[in-house]
Amino acid sequence: MSQIELSPIRVEKIAHIVLFVKDPEASAQWYSDVLNMKIVARAADGPYKGGVFLSFGVSDHDIALFPAAEGATTGQEFEHIGLKMAGTSMDDLRRNYSFFAERGIKIAEILDHGVSTGIYFYDPDGHMLEVFCQRIPQETGESQAELNRNQGQADPVDPAAL
Repeated sequence: MSQIELSPIRVEKIAHIVLFVKDPEASAQWYSDVLNMKIVARAADGPYKGGVFLSFGVSDHDIALFPAAEGATTGQEFEHIGLKMAGTSMDDLRRNYSFFAERGIKIAEILDHGVSTGIYFYDPDGHMLEVFCQRIPQETGESQAELNRNQGQADPVDPAAL
């Protein structure tokens, strides 16, 4: 029996991500400046008091930033968040790398996955994010076949070679 037959759940895509951060307002400004996000709402009261909701432009929110508990460690809740770029060329990825470098944004690494190339970087709280250029189409199943064929490769890329 396949997984599809076992579960009725059919997730279309990741709808939003919620992060605990030291200073939601400062982080919201960073996400606005660096990732061109729009601040959609601020929670003034209730269980999300102090939270900031941001959008890439279509959804009511793509990332929400909530205040971390006093003394909490941030940036280690997950490995990273992958953000597929609207642009699909390596030139777009090069422009993003230059933009990050100009602003002193800490780059963790650049990886070629065979299906995509991604720049991994950190937000002010140490959360790792990735912007990537999808080089093999996802819609046709080609990217799944290639990732299976190359066994999930992740080859480091020298920034000079971008």
